Amino acid sequence: MAPSSAHLPGDEGDGRPLAGRTVVVTRAAAQAAALAEPLAALGAIVIVAPLIEIVPTPLDDELRRVISNLAWYDLVIFTSANAVEAFVDRLREAGGESVRAGGVAPDFAHTRLAAIGPKTCAALEQRGLECALVPDAFVAEGLLAALAARGAPVDGSRILIPRAREAREVLPETLRERGATVHVVTVYETRAVSALPVSADALTGADFITFTSSSAVHSLAALLGIGDVLPRLAAVKLCSIGPTTSDTLRGYGLPVAVEAKPHTAEALVAAIVAASD
Repeated sequence: MAPSSAHLPGDEGDGRPLAGRTVVVTRAAAQAAALAEPLAALGAIVIVAPLIEIVPTPLDDELRRVISNLAWYDLVIFTSANAVEAFVDRLREAGGESVRAGGVAPDFAHTRLAAIGPKTCAALEQRGLECALVPDAFVAEGLLAALAARGAPVDGSRILIPRAREAREVLPETLRERGATVHVVTVYETRAVSALPVSADALTGADFITFTSSSAVHSLAALLGIGDVLPRLAAVKLCSIGPTTSDTLRGYGLPVAVEAKPHTAEALVAAIVAASD
């Protein structure tokens, strides 16, 4: 899908907290509205500039084996709503008409499901799946802490993690260290766009640029030029969804002006409002 952009203008004199402020949303196009719409409602001039795209992986032999043996797993951990959507789509594709007609809940009848955060949990529930565990901190470490706090048995457990091709290894590695058998299966990949979806001036002249993944940070650095990214963004407040994305920004020498706490789109919008005073 080709990159696209949209402008949702606010009225600088209307008294809303972000009136007249320009905010760039770098999320994949299908997910941009979750940030763009509340920002625009607060008066911001929103530039939707997707720097990444989400591409589901095909139903290959590995995925077929996993799907045919779902009942073998004690726990399935989803670390993003994208993983939920991609995995359930492949499940329906593998299951034929009966699964598509009857839903996917029976396939998980003997397996607990965990989500890294409320959006991922909501994605499960929208598909008729019960989410048994959501951590207080919406990162891999938070999920590990939540499993420990629940007294959930990890040693000897069989755990499946459907996820992106490129992802942090802290979750599967720590679970293996604690005695679990962990299978990681790729259900989608995040690709950088091939060109800036808006002009470089639109980005460098903005008040805020939001990043909800490290992939978007890497993409912007590559498109602007790694050597130029710091000076070109010097006057822009860079806004991060959470600590992993913040660490990636700092790795390029870029200061983080805003970090969402908790690590959700709603909290990111609130943090931008607070930083606009």
